[in-house]
Amino acid sequence: LFCCTALYLAAIALSAPCVASELISFGGGSYHFQRHLGHNEFNYGLGYERDINNQLSWSTGVYKNSIRRASIYLLGNYYPWTLSEGLRLGATAGLSTGYHHAAVVPLAAPALEWRGSKMAAQAYVIPSIKPYVDGAIVLQIKYILD
Repeated sequence: LFCCTALYLAAIALSAPCVASELISFGGGSYHFQRHLGHNEFNYGLGYERDINNQLSWSTGVYKNSIRRASIYLLGNYYPWTLSEGLRLGATAGLSTGYHHAAVVPLAAPALEWRGSKMAAQAYVIPSIKPYVDGAIVLQIKYILD
């Protein structure tokens, strides 16, 4: 089921028309606020992101989450503020699977993104939403395809 869902999400991602950049994400790391809970902080995975315009993008993918389960996500990213060349501030929101007490958990978080010529990084702060998600600072690394 997990592989079928990942293939389905990838097919949807690749079928949409390209407006701007396309990126592949490779998961990343997380730093949890509640250090004593022993979370997994190496969150490897694979994702796809596509720009809609200069401020909006969407992303989907799979990763091993902080409670050591497979998660699938679908997110919208909005970056209305440019801080400097390649550095943007905004928010990400969407849905993720694989967490406590719910099949699907909504997510919303402030986000900071840097894009270079071929690499990018996105950092965001996930708030604690008890009993579903334990808060963390997350860093995701991306490769720009174009």
